Amino acid sequence: MHELLNKHLPNGQRAFAPALMSLAAAAFVAFATPSMAQDEGADIWRRGSCTICHGGVAQGGGGGEDPMGPNLRETELDRELMRETIACGRGEMPFNLTGAYREVSCYGIPLGNPPEGFQAGANLSAEQIDVLVEFLFEYVVGVTRVTRAACAAFYGGDQNARSCTQFPRR
Repeated sequence: MHELLNKHLPNGQRAFAPALMSLAAAAFVAFATPSMAQDEGADIWRRGSCTICHGGVAQGGGGGEDPMGPNLRETELDRELMRETIACGRGEMPFNLTGAYREVSCYGIPLGNPPEGFQAGANLSAEQIDVLVEFLFEYVVGVTRVTRAACAAFYGGDQNARSCTQFPRR
């Protein structure tokens, strides 16, 4: 490979061939392997059973699985509202923050019992919710076309995961 680069680089740039190869290898590894944040975020997504309402890849009701929750790929929530929604629930969505309503105020409601009809969900820490929100904003929100690469974020970076093969490669 080094000879191939030297053959195609002008004489003055051949000295940079080893550095270019190292940079290319680092970029390949960075894109080919999921980050720890991606793995953690996907794990929290599964642990929270988010797929039940939002679908396997957060595509919501229009994604072929008929989930009842909204499409998170097209959400207009910002990070703070997403964090609060996951933590405190909304409508039929359960609250997921450990101690929500009883120990941590939600939506400005005084501490006490959750509002009528609100159910407890995954029992996540604030840190886990932060990881999930970052995962969603890095791999989901704004990524409106689900491809194998977009799906792979939920499956350890594996574009050939069984659940991802239904999506186009690009």
